[in-house]
Amino acid sequence: MAPLVDQTALTVSKPALLLYVDSSPNPGRYAVAPALAAAAQRAGWSFECYYDSVRRGRHFGGGRVEDAATGWQAGSLVAGGRHADQILRLATAYELVALGDPDSVLWPALDEAGADELIRSLQPQDIYAAAFERLGQPLPGRVLLLETAPRGTNGVIVAPYLYPAFFAGGRSLGLAIGVHDGARAALERLGVTEFVPVAPDLPDGDYAQVTSALARAHADWGEGILLGDPELVAAQLPKAARLRLLPLYGRPQVDVITQSAKELRAARGPVYGRQFDDRDFFELARLGHGLQVLDPEPPFDASFALPWAVPLPEDTARLEPDDAQLAAWAGEGRILVTLLFWAGMIRELDCIPRLIDLTAETELRAGLLATAETFDYGAGFSLELLAAPPGRGGVLGLLEPLLGSTGRAVAAESLLPAGTLATDLAEARASASSRLPDALAPRGWWPLLDTGLVPRRTAPVGWSSGRPVVRFTPRGAEGPEAEVDTSRRARRDLRGLAASTVRRLHLDAWFEERRPFDGFSPGSFDEGLAAAVHAAGFSYMWSKAGFGASRVLHRDGDFVALSLTAGNWDGWSPFYTVGSAHDLERAERRLLRSGPGWLVGTIDSPLWALSGEALERSSALYAIARHVSNGGRSGRLVNVTPNVIARYARVLDDRDLLSGRETSRNP
Repeated sequence: MAPLVDQTALTVSKPALLLYVDSSPNPGRYAVAPALAAAAQRAGWSFECYYDSVRRGRHFGGGRVEDAATGWQAGSLVAGGRHADQILRLATAYELVALGDPDSVLWPALDEAGADELIRSLQPQDIYAAAFERLGQPLPGRVLLLETAPRGTNGVIVAPYLYPAFFAGGRSLGLAIGVHDGARAALERLGVTEFVPVAPDLPDGDYAQVTSALARAHADWGEGILLGDPELVAAQLPKAARLRLLPLYGRPQVDVITQSAKELRAARGPVYGRQFDDRDFFELARLGHGLQVLDPEPPFDASFALPWAVPLPEDTARLEPDDAQLAAWAGEGRILVTLLFWAGMIRELDCIPRLIDLTAETELRAGLLATAETFDYGAGFSLELLAAPPGRGGVLGLLEPLLGSTGRAVAAESLLPAGTLATDLAEARASASSRLPDALAPRGWWPLLDTGLVPRRTAPVGWSSGRPVVRFTPRGAEGPEAEVDTSRRARRDLRGLAASTVRRLHLDAWFEERRPFDGFSPGSFDEGLAAAVHAAGFSYMWSKAGFGASRVLHRDGDFVALSLTAGNWDGWSPFYTVGSAHDLERAERRLLRSGPGWLVGTIDSPLWALSGEALERSSALYAIARHVSNGGRSGRLVNVTPNVIARYARVLDDRDLLSGRETSRNP
């Protein structure tokens, strides 16, 4: 008997995705990848690339990539970053077709995912013949020749920044000069007749001069900006192709930001890439943009469309204490405590499974500082557990999502052009809320820097991680307007400062480099910025102004702006961070003397929870979480989520119980 339903008619075809695999030491990928990406785009396919590399799972904070320790600039560990798992995720939504390096670490996962293995080869003529046949396209008769060796007096590696030529011009293949010389004859036998050097007349300048010139040349094609070093740009080609991002780089990057101000002002935000130093967040803000930070690793760009949410249980009424409980705590003069975990960059998605594990295991109530990009690219990073109750292994009621900075990226918010923050935040909040159950839609907002910076005097001797240190200024450093370099320069200056006797006695740990923001502190509260946050739909915000005491800095009806009360001025970046349980204990002693209020501090999660960082620091992070969930050293603190503190602040403000003075109030 024939089946009642034709099963073949029910088959839903998946969109096709071409995945090119190679390794970072091979410069030939700079030419092959953009040719494949452009061909896939013309065929209506998605495109991805993955490059094997030495990875350490560490936080790369900026500076020259060659000055960083090996693997620090390359992203998360292959296992810790779940790269193979993400391939399996892609296979649920795409028909994977893979080709490239036969030794790629991803082949076992691709085999398990049932990917169509097109060809395993490093030879461009073999790759192109197989790819164009599978794409159903004739092989182009033209080849663009890319110079992959460092060029000019500044040693600029220009090839990764040439990909717009493959999209803005006609159909072309790509070959790397000096790498693919043997492939030319093979391609000629396949019918290729034209070999054209790309951008042979570039100026003999530095990265800023070269990449800004290329951006101007391709301005008609570009719609956004990709800001970063050669390895970052090469690895993020799929995103650049999909969003038409023009690549830029400078050392420091403020140079190229200044030289390409016209292109940046006209670009669609956010700017993707990574910072050279924190001045990038200031200069991009002046041009109307935040920076969304990436590493040369997954998540794959194609994952932005993958679903991950699960339905929220209907009974959510008891996720937070009721108003009567808040009133009782106010009458008792209680201090409420929470932590804010910053993990809002795409490269920081790797932190989230560890933060969810941490909150679930310790029963910590805290906030997850995210961006809309967190939820757009969050498939495979355990975000569905935000909506699962603890009894089923989730963290519903424990970990509350908030949005940070522009909502899609990070900027010095106080420097954004008028109207930009409100518009960006409203769009980002709507986007994030569409991915979340209603009960988890972001209600709170956290800034990088919602005030101006004002100079302050700093003592030559201070405290760091519970020990006294002598602070020194490295040669050439002049605060946030000076170049910020990484550890190698710091070690050079420390060696120049410390006498050989001090080094021999192992006293280096008692010296600490004065950081670029040490001589500054946040200025006064900005009511106009608070109004923009309120207009975007948030019910509360945190501020860098008024740090230390529990203060309602601004109130407009139910909307409140609240002070942070625990942590240290970071110095490297312009915000307060908690570095140890000792930081919380100091705030606890101070706040318990002042009456009812809140103890709130920020954890810079990538310094603790990236795969490599966690191997070294997870026990210290666990100690911080357990300290908070247990009610502090005194046992008298009450651990709640951030929204509960906002509600508590309104109660205390209504009863005039706060020792800190509010700066403004609208009925």
